[in-house]
This record gives sequence, C-alpha cells and structure tokens, in this order.
Amino acid sequence: MKAIQTSNNGNTWWKPIVHFATHTAVGSVIFVVIALPAYGIGQLVHWLTNQGASNYVVNVLTLLEYAIVTLDALLLFWHLVTTGIAAMKELNQ
Repeated sequence: MKAIQTSNNGNTWWKPIVHFATHTAVGSVIFVVIALPAYGIGQLVHWLTNQGASNYVVNVLTLLEYAIVTLDALLLFWHLVTTGIAAMKELNQ
C-alpha cells in the first residue's frame, strides 16, 4: 500500500515531523552538554562560598554560570523556532 503524499516529489506527510523531532532531540542533547559546565560552575561557587572565598570571585563565577545557561537557553529556543518554521514550510510543499 502506498503512503499518502503531499507533494509531487514523493515526500510523505510525516517526513517534516521526523525532521523536527530529530532536530529537537539533537538540540536538546547539545543544550544539556553546554549546560553541564554551568552546573559545575554552580557547584564550584557553592564550594568556594563554604571555603570563604572572596565575594568578588563568587559573584564573577555566578555571573558566568547565569550567562552560560541563559545564552544556551536562548540559542535552544532559537533553534526550535527556526526548525519549526522549516518543518512547516516543508509540510506545506
């Protein structure tokens, strides 16, 4: 039995969905990989605070931790939006 086709070039309706799901999964894994060093910095900040490190060092490392996580989340969101738009375009072809 032949699959339902949405275009003349033989693409089936589910291909854009699979592309989107794959890009979402890979993007999420990359997000976690990038976020892990931020988690490590957070643990270091906690340890340094307990060891009596200067407030300046703790604040700089905390800012770095927040910057990494925030930029990582923004880039993941951008990736999901652009991948979603591409999937919609592919679905409408």
